[in-house]
Amino acid sequence: MFHEHKNITKTIFLYVDFEIMKILTILFIATILLGEKLYETKVSQQNRQVMQNKKIKCRLVCDKKIYKEQKIQEAVLFYKNSKDYKFTKSGF
Repeated sequence: MFHEHKNITKTIFLYVDFEIMKILTILFIATILLGEKLYETKVSQQNRQVMQNKKIKCRLVCDKKIYKEQKIQEAVLFYKNSKDYKFTKSGF
């Protein structure tokens, strides 16, 4: 009798786990579908023209490169002027 009770308990737990997984899967899919609509943005005609303009794209890339080079230069100057760090001319 105890053995039968164990099997029934396992069956009930497996059924409950399956039902919970089914509910969680449905909620997950609903969240994904609704989430896409919430963050969907409308692009105006002017913004679309700007995105397709090659000159503006080139300018953005150039600005990013210049900004990156400036940050590197600032970091190098910081370490050169620091009392705790010493630069030597020997290689790696």
